[in-house]
Amino acid sequence: MFTPQSHGAIQRIGFLLLPKFSLLAFASAIEPLRVANLMAGRTLYEWRLLSEDGEPVSAVNGMASVVDHSLDDAPALPAIVVTASYEHEPAISRRILSWLRRAAVFGARLGAIDTGSFALARAGLLDGYRATTHWEELEAFAERFPRVEARQDLFTVDRDRFTSAGGTAGLDMMLNLIRMQHGQDLATAVADFFVYARIRDARDSQRMPLRARLATSNPHLIRAVEAMEAALEETIPIPRVAKRAGISERELERMFRRWLNTTPARYYRGLRLDRARGLLQQTDMPVLEVATACGFNSAAHFARSYRQRFGRSPTDDRSLS
Repeated sequence: MFTPQSHGAIQRIGFLLLPKFSLLAFASAIEPLRVANLMAGRTLYEWRLLSEDGEPVSAVNGMASVVDHSLDDAPALPAIVVTASYEHEPAISRRILSWLRRAAVFGARLGAIDTGSFALARAGLLDGYRATTHWEELEAFAERFPRVEARQDLFTVDRDRFTSAGGTAGLDMMLNLIRMQHGQDLATAVADFFVYARIRDARDSQRMPLRARLATSNPHLIRAVEAMEAALEETIPIPRVAKRAGISERELERMFRRWLNTTPARYYRGLRLDRARGLLQQTDMPVLEVATACGFNSAAHFARSYRQRFGRSPTDDRSLS
């Protein structure tokens, strides 16, 4: 799909919607194409919506989208985009995986929005490719699919594969597609239509900068949190965190209470537990391995801490995923 188009050629795209897909992520990808057609005064892009059985698909917010085709009656499409979000695993059936593999054999360019990357990876269609997914799922994605080069990028384009992180990342991916195929002026006009001040590049970060997330520009606090985030498995003692932040342990305690309303130890433990929850919900790693990967040497301590933070045990949380 991310190839130059000959003059007058129409780019045809199929969007495969999985149950509980993100409506925001989907709209962010499809709306730029609609507006590009509007601004150009002719059809540059056409799309078809697909579901496994041809029935309407409900997004995660409950809104249902009518589709054009089932997998059985879908026309041959040169580009296919798998669109997913929460609870994607039960939605990725063997039938969908087989259909995607067959599409790849016939030369379709394959893409994904949000956790749609899991479907392509499960089908073996991202092996040896760069790919991304939503940052909440990225670590689990990398653990589960070691043959895929998982990237923290906003979106990736690698030969005949393209993936985006979800949210509004699809808007940036499609604006870059429009820019490549039809020029900067049209891409800028489409961005202006959406009151979008800057077209982000593929390698822009998915997440807000740490100073924005922490709502402070305090360099010591930022360095402390960076040290914690870099050592979730092989944890480091709080005195060493303070040393890396360039302040005393007492100053570190005071700073965390002032800016984050918690202690350094409690904040650090929360980071590790959040990571554990992602691994439990998105991988098949045994609970004990998850605990170890998140810096807990005791299964009992891990289970107790997990229940305190999330209100249920690690085993219960996995059974709900």
